[in-house]
Amino acid sequence: MRVRLIVGWVVVLTMVAAIGYAQQPPARTDSVRLSLADALSAAERNNPTYLTTLRARSPAAWARNNAALSLFTPTFGLNGSFYQQAAASGQVFQGFQIPATPKYQQMNGGLQFSYRLSGPSIANLGAASSSLDAADQDIGSALTFLTVQVRTEYLNLLQARAQADLAVHVVTKAQEALNLAQAKYGVGQNTMIDVRSAQVDKGNADVSLLQAQQNVALEVLKLYQLMGVPAPEPPAVIPSDSFPVVAPTWNEDTLIAQGLANNPALLAMRAREVSARWGSRSAYSQYLPSLSASANTGRSKITQGSTAPYYQTNPWTFQVSVSLPIYDQGSRNAQVAQANYQDESLKQSIRARELQVRSDVASAWVGLDVAYRTIAVQKNNQAAADEALALATERYRVGSGSIIELLTARVTSETAGYNYINAVYNYHKAIAALEQAVGRTLR
Repeated sequence: MRVRLIVGWVVVLTMVAAIGYAQQPPARTDSVRLSLADALSAAERNNPTYLTTLRARSPAAWARNNAALSLFTPTFGLNGSFYQQAAASGQVFQGFQIPATPKYQQMNGGLQFSYRLSGPSIANLGAASSSLDAADQDIGSALTFLTVQVRTEYLNLLQARAQADLAVHVVTKAQEALNLAQAKYGVGQNTMIDVRSAQVDKGNADVSLLQAQQNVALEVLKLYQLMGVPAPEPPAVIPSDSFPVVAPTWNEDTLIAQGLANNPALLAMRAREVSARWGSRSAYSQYLPSLSASANTGRSKITQGSTAPYYQTNPWTFQVSVSLPIYDQGSRNAQVAQANYQDESLKQSIRARELQVRSDVASAWVGLDVAYRTIAVQKNNQAAADEALALATERYRVGSGSIIELLTARVTSETAGYNYINAVYNYHKAIAALEQAVGRTLR
């Protein structure tokens, strides 16, 4: 009986020792290494939403150029015309002789300049410049948002891979428990219930591993969608960057001040408020007189009958006029009221946005502080759970513990491991959320 017991424990220990070699994860082949900088660069070049925002600058720039040219330069154009009258023979009509008329042709060409100076044309330049500034701020806001999206998805991929690596470790531990239960059953130290319980636990671990690997592939697809390029096939991508966990040293008041000064969405609203202010000035300027000036010259070629053609030059003509509107059925009042309403609405929107920036920065700061402190708690939990699993495994090995105790400890250790991974990456995502609220990168 004693010999049988010794042989049984030799078998148990041999099977347990072989687990580490049997459960090594398969090597990843044909993997693409991707840095965060490369991901951000690709997204800036290819992301459709960002490129659409970028293209919106061209109309705003042309509008500003048009407003400047309208204010400082005249318009000019060329005009031309052709007139022909056929020849007619002489006739007698009711005793009167109608003389013959020769064939007549006239070709005219001219050059015309015109210029108009008014209050709206002056205000349009300021409004167009402000609109271009707003378009630039929109581009900055879109780039900041895209950067945060890519950075967050990059972190999601790192998190998914860490969870998949943990799932491999969990499968190893579950196989370890199953081998131990089978070995003890082989020497008559437990029942088939222990073996079947361990088999179910191993199956659950296998399913969790498959789901974790699927999640890695999904995060790769999401990242490449943000980058605006097709994902590699198969989607085996290794993020090459890592992010250290360090204590946040920023100051909340300083971050709020930076957000109010740098948040691109807020800056775009301020630029549009300046444009609306110019719109109000344009509406008021319609009560002022406007100045118009024009200049014309031309040249004609005249051919009459069989005589040689001759040329006639039209002298330069100049015209200057001043107009002052008196009564326009209240249209100016309506335009002024509408412009004032838009100006005031944007002021209130800016005020609301400033309050939103303050709230977003403060909330993100609190979230970052909590996320950082949570890491230490979850790390201690993970260490305690791993120690409890080691003790439960040893107790079951020597026969003083049950399979239920062992499997419960393994699930607790698995949960603690996932919680620690989530705490670490929630910390990094909290920094990304803070960067989005502030409007610039912080590390």
